[in-house]
Amino acid sequence: AIGIENVGGPEAPLTKAQLKANENLIRYLRKKYPLEYVIGHNEYQLFQETELWKEADPDYRTVKTDPGDSFIKKLRKNLSDLNLKPIPTSY
Repeated sequence: AIGIENVGGPEAPLTKAQLKANENLIRYLRKKYPLEYVIGHNEYQLFQETELWKEADPDYRTVKTDPGDSFIKKLRKNLSDLNLKPIPTSY
């Protein structure tokens, strides 16, 4: 996994410039590595019932809300030409 951290929050929503920077970085990384998914922190638990879930501590779970549904949906739309795999829809 490769993590990209964005600085923002409820009082400082993520910006169009951050969206574009994420898109550019992911495009660059995709050229170097076999990236298959783009997910937000708020979506990671959707992978619990998949072969990709590797959590070693079954009692460790966090609830993340970032970067938020709107941001990640826009990002995926901007990256649609990369044909990334869709995320699981429920767990």
